Amino acid sequence: MPATQVKVGECRQCRSFCDKMIEPRSCVEMGCRYLYSFIDGLTGIQYVGCMQDVFRAKVELNAVLQPGGFGGVKMTGNPLAHCPFEVEQAYDGTGSGYDCVNRRFFDCGDDGSEGLRAFDLRDI
Repeated sequence: MPATQVKVGECRQCRSFCDKMIEPRSCVEMGCRYLYSFIDGLTGIQYVGCMQDVFRAKVELNAVLQPGGFGGVKMTGNPLAHCPFEVEQAYDGTGSGYDCVNRRFFDCGDDGSEGLRAFDLRDI
């Protein structure tokens, strides 16, 4: 059986299958300098996206700003230290097969000037 190719923002080292998720609303609220917007010339709808490709989805701004928010989108790039991401598990099970073996997955990357995430969301 061929090995599964793991993408940035995914961890497949245990049976939980975790994905990093970011809610674009938080990017808007914090005024992230890497957030951009554009208006579709045909529909007049305004969309937002990330210049750093932390997420590649182009999301309708009005949907993001609705009460309750748009929800999270899967990260497709490495998060910067200020990116407010969460980790979601696809499967919640018990036993050693579901124990986290990649605790660094919950961190921001070590590369670049942004450095390592300062806290671990699992402890909150």
